[in-house]
Amino acid sequence: MNFKSVKKYFLKKHIEKHLKDPFPKNEISDFKTVGVLVNVEEFENTDLFSGLLEALQILNKDLKLILYREEKRNLPTFEQNKFSSKDFSWNGILNKPAVEEFLDREFDIFIGYYSKKNPYLDYVTSKAKAQLKVGLKGTDKRLFDIIFKIEVKNYALFEQELAKYIRIFKNKKETK
Repeated sequence: MNFKSVKKYFLKKHIEKHLKDPFPKNEISDFKTVGVLVNVEEFENTDLFSGLLEALQILNKDLKLILYREEKRNLPTFEQNKFSSKDFSWNGILNKPAVEEFLDREFDIFIGYYSKKNPYLDYVTSKAKAQLKVGLKGTDKRLFDIIFKIEVKNYALFEQELAKYIRIFKNKKETK
């Protein structure tokens, strides 16, 4: 058994623990804060996420992105909001302060923008604190409240559908 297998084993244990003790969900607020986890291996054009500001009517300071890229080399990266499997210890403990800070925040909406099962992405998703978690097809269904059957490459459709659902939630809240 190699270290990658051991690391993935412990990550699965952490994910199961987070699923058994989920973040308590209150009545959905005004959807002002959004956290986005992107697998850059699947979708590189992360600048498109700035469109969420207008689509969801939120402020720039309320949109936080964290990026996952599987680094093949041991070169230092200066991007604080990027992490890889190398940022996890052999026993599945995250060692990246920027990602830990992201996970300490409470979001109204958390978006897992990836479609391939990946224990590192699933760990971050399971640990994220959000009232509403949105994902894409191909991911672990237990981690998300809503899963869109949309390809990762079709970002425009994703943004359109997300905005539509958020409007529905807001209208439902106003009618109560």
